[in-house]
Amino acid sequence: MSWRTLSEKVNENQSLVWNRQLIKKFADEVLVDLEGDEVYSVVLVARKKYCSRLARSQEMLDMLVVKRKEDFVRKVCKFLRIEEGDYIDFKTGEPIPLESMACYIDIYPKSCIKAGLELNKLFLNWLVERGNNPEFDDRVFTKLNTKLFASIHKSNSRKPHKIVDIDTKDFDFSTLPKSRAWITETRGGYHVIYLTPDSDTIKELVDFRKSSPEYVEFAWHQGQTVIPGTLQGGFKVRLYDLW
Repeated sequence: MSWRTLSEKVNENQSLVWNRQLIKKFADEVLVDLEGDEVYSVVLVARKKYCSRLARSQEMLDMLVVKRKEDFVRKVCKFLRIEEGDYIDFKTGEPIPLESMACYIDIYPKSCIKAGLELNKLFLNWLVERGNNPEFDDRVFTKLNTKLFASIHKSNSRKPHKIVDIDTKDFDFSTLPKSRAWITETRGGYHVIYLTPDSDTIKELVDFRKSSPEYVEFAWHQGQTVIPGTLQGGFKVRLYDLW
């Protein structure tokens, strides 16, 4: 059965997943196999632009490290089963609503060795500061898990793909290079993911970038994209068939 023929009814068990098969299709076609010390990083966020009840513009709610590509679908679906009250807006004390949430993956594999080296430097700096400062707050060390994830998240191992972030639904795709790509329709536009582009495609993208409108972004230092088959501020993120 094609993923298009599957029910699009949102899971009644408070999940951000609306189409598990589409998540699998995305993983099969976009994610590269992990090697050596590589992992994928996934984040769950809440944004005020999706739900005005949030006190701050954005909250980082949770994070997930995926060690094997073949575990991606299962891990993400489990990660996104959310009960009311699981996440609290600490400024208001109110539960963060599901309609404010979105789940992103960075499609650039991350190096745990690079991340470990960076975290080791931070930890040693904390120890030195603790020894020199009688008022040092030992609770700083309880942040190690979030610091580790932050280190992993920014420690690119390689960058196999290129993402063009289009922040409008009214876009002329004929202006983009015609190359092998996955196009995700997001809440506010499209993410065009060029899959292992060759040098000619990259040159075309660089040329397009010079004259691209302000609503088109090329954030190639990271590969963060919303996961198709999940909800983004209540919107059903999906594959956009164009080419």
